[in-house]
Amino acid sequence: MKKVILKYSVEFIVIIVGILISLSLESARQNAIENELKNKIIKRLVGVIEEDINQIDGFIYLQNYSLKSCNKLFGNLSGANKMAQDSIVYHISSVGRALRSFFPQESIFDQLVSSDLIKMIESEELTMKLFKLYNEDLRRHDVHTKEFDNFFLKFNYSLSENFYLQDNWSNSPTDSNPIRINSYRFNEEYYKSKKMYSDIIESKTSIVQYLQELEALKISFSNLKELCIDELNNS
Repeated sequence: MKKVILKYSVEFIVIIVGILISLSLESARQNAIENELKNKIIKRLVGVIEEDINQIDGFIYLQNYSLKSCNKLFGNLSGANKMAQDSIVYHISSVGRALRSFFPQESIFDQLVSSDLIKMIESEELTMKLFKLYNEDLRRHDVHTKEFDNFFLKFNYSLSENFYLQDNWSNSPTDSNPIRINSYRFNEEYYKSKKMYSDIIESKTSIVQYLQELEALKISFSNLKELCIDELNNS
């Protein structure tokens, strides 16, 4: 009787051990699949981050171009320098071009979260900075962008209304002729008005603030890219 009990006990233990090993192997297989999917998404995220950094660099160039125009117009309105009408209108248009804003690509991060693969990330620092950038910093940036664009939309409308300005802008930092003035009717009275003067001051303030925000975002994206690469190397 004891032998029978011992026999069945051993068989039972063997079955339990076999089930546990099978479950362990299946869990390891599933983890390997999820880890591979996580790494694929992170690789895509690295590519998107590089595109966003390049986009930020382009906007930094464009915003600095508009800032230089602000300074030239401010100097002219203050009597520090003289400018021909064509030059004034060119730089007014250049200030209006500051309307162009940076829009980040968030779909890859959203995919990482919605698929629940973000839990597979080994680096706590990477996870924390992903949520901080995409759920906090970029949300705050979006609010500032709307405020920024709202001001420059009104500014550009005032140029159309008071100068009958028709112009075209290039988004390319390498374009040798980024602003093309098609036609305008110079309005001396409006140009020297308090409204124009205050708009140039407000434009300069807005552009400087936006440049600071772009520089901060560039640093955040660059740090995030390095953490993503470390995660891939350590996986």
